[in-house]
Amino acid sequence: EEEEEEGNGAGGEDHESTSPPTNERQPKRKCRPAKRRKPLFTIQAVNSNGTTERGMGEGGSAFSFNSQPYVAIDWDPEMKKKYYNENEAEKYVKHRSMEAPQQQSTVQLQQCIELFTTVETLEDENPWYCPTCKKHQLATKKLDLWSLPEVLIIHLKRFSYTKYSREKLDTIVNFPIRDLDFSGYLLRKSGAEGEPPSRYNLIAVSNHYGGLRDGHYTSYAQNKDNGQWYYFDDSKVTYAKEDQIVTNAAYLLFYQRQDKIRQPTLPSPCPGDPSLSPPADEAAAPEQEELDGAASCVNMETD
Repeated sequence: EEEEEEGNGAGGEDHESTSPPTNERQPKRKCRPAKRRKPLFTIQAVNSNGTTERGMGEGGSAFSFNSQPYVAIDWDPEMKKKYYNENEAEKYVKHRSMEAPQQQSTVQLQQCIELFTTVETLEDENPWYCPTCKKHQLATKKLDLWSLPEVLIIHLKRFSYTKYSREKLDTIVNFPIRDLDFSGYLLRKSGAEGEPPSRYNLIAVSNHYGGLRDGHYTSYAQNKDNGQWYYFDDSKVTYAKEDQIVTNAAYLLFYQRQDKIRQPTLPSPCPGDPSLSPPADEAAAPEQEELDGAASCVNMETD
C-alpha cells in the first residue's frame, strides 16, 4: 500500500499495480502447525510367551535381542483397517534360517551360585561410602556362606532392570533334583564331628508365567509321605514326573537338607490311582473326571 502511493506521486506517470485496492486489505495467512503423521505400527521385542517389558529405549536408543529374540508388530487399529491386507501379508518368503530348530540358552544352577559368591566390583553409579575417609570410593564386595539352613530357598532373578529397559528372562536354569552340594561355597569348611551335611534335595518349585505387568503362578511339590511329585495349578492338582520339573518358568526353588528329609512311609501312588478323585457324593460326571485326570495344561491368562 505504501509503495503504490509513492509511485503515483513521482511525475504523475501512469502506474499499473497488481496490489489490491487500498480499501481492500489482503487477509494475513496464518501459520498452521504441520500435521503430525500417525505411525502405522510399533515394533517391540518380545519373549517366547509373547510378552514384552522393554520399549524402544530412551532418547531413541535401540534395543537388543539377547534374551527376547522375537519381534512383534503392533498395528494401530485405524491404520490397520486402512492399509493392512491380510491376504498379502501371508505371501511372505520364509528364510531358510527359520527352518533350523531354535536352541534355548541354558545355564547350570552351580554357575549361578559361583557368580553369587564371587568378588564383585561396584559400579561408578554405586560407590561405597568409606567411614574412615568420609568419601565415596570404588570398592569390591563378596558374599560368603557361613552356615547352611535346614530349608534352603533359592530365588532366581527372572526380571532384569536397566536404565533403558525391563524384561522377563526366560533362560533355562538347570537345577538338580537331588544332591545339591554346597560344601564348596562354605567359608567355614564342614567335616567336623556333629557338623550337618551340605547336600540338599529338591522338595518344591514355584513357577511364574507371563511378564512384569501380569502373570500366572503354578508349582511342583513332593509329598513327604509317599515321595510322589504333584503339579498345582489353581484348584487343579495332577501327578508330575521329575523330568517335567526343570523349565524356563522356574522362579523359586525349595531345597531341604538331606539329614532332615524323612523317608516315605507310604507307597507311591500309580497315575491311575483314584486318590486324587473327590468323594463319591461330590464326584463330577465321568467324562469330566477323565478330562481332569488326563489334563496337565497351564492357564496362561490372568485378570
